[in-house]
Amino acid sequence: MTPRVLLATGNGKKLTELRRIIDEYDMDVDVICLKDIEPYPEPDETEWTFAGNALIKARQGMIHSGLPSLADDSGICVDALGHMPGVRSSRWNGPEEEDIANLELVLRQVEDVPRGRRQAQFVSVMALVMPDGREFTTRGVMTGHLTTRPKGSHGFGYDPIFVPDDQVPDADGRLRTTAEMTAEEKDAISHRGRSVRAMLPILARQLGLPLPEGLSEEDLDLPGADHEGPETTLPASEWTASIPAIPRTRPATDPARPQPRPAEPSSGITPLEP
Repeated sequence: MTPRVLLATGNGKKLTELRRIIDEYDMDVDVICLKDIEPYPEPDETEWTFAGNALIKARQGMIHSGLPSLADDSGICVDALGHMPGVRSSRWNGPEEEDIANLELVLRQVEDVPRGRRQAQFVSVMALVMPDGREFTTRGVMTGHLTTRPKGSHGFGYDPIFVPDDQVPDADGRLRTTAEMTAEEKDAISHRGRSVRAMLPILARQLGLPLPEGLSEEDLDLPGADHEGPETTLPASEWTASIPAIPRTRPATDPARPQPRPAEPSSGITPLEP
C-alpha cells in the first residue's frame, strides 16, 4: 500500500512547489494536503526560529491527521535589517500576509543601502513528525542580494526582488531574480528545494521506502543544506501546551549578561544586476 503523508500548509503556491520537488524523485508516496483532511484551527507560529515554527505546524498536522506530517517554515533574512524579516517574513507589513505589501516595505527600508551591501539569504526549514513521536528537521539556504525594484512574474513572496548567487547568467550575462526563473531553475537552487531534498532520504527511511535515486543519507552534501535530527520528542501531551513566558533579561550594562554570538557573514559582496 502506498503510504500517505500530510503536507501541512495552507499556502497553495508553497504546496505546489513542495509537491513538485517531491515528485521530481518519483517517490511512492501519496502526498495529501490540509484540504484533504478534517479542518482544524491553524496553529499560531509563536516560535522565534524557522525550526520551531516548522515543528509547530508539523506536530499539529500529525495530531489532527494521524499521518506522518511535513511542514516548512521559511523567510528572507536581510543583512542590512539585522537578518530580519526572518520568521516574520510573511507578516512583515502586518497580519494580512500580503506578498506585495511585504516586498514593498522591505524595499523602502533598504532604499538608502548601497547596491554592493544589499546581501540577503532565503532560509527554509522542513520538519517531519511521525505518528510515534519521532521528529526531524532539515535546513536549506540560498544566498544572494536584493534588487532596487521588482522584476519577474513567477514565484511568490519576495522572489521578484531577490537575485540568487548560485545561478547561471542569461544569454546577455545578466543575473535574474528568482521570479524571472522557470520553476525547474528555481527548484534546483532554492532554499526550499535544498531543505526538501535533504528531507527525502529521511522520509524514505521512516516509511520503509528505497532511497530516492541520486540522494543518499550518508552524503547529504547539497549546497546550503544542513541535516538536523533525529531529535528527542516531547510527550504528545506537551505538544499542545502553551509556550512558556520569556524570562526578563538582565540590563544591558550587567557584565554577567551573556553576549550574543556575532551573526555569520553572508557570502560577501555579490554580483549585482546591471
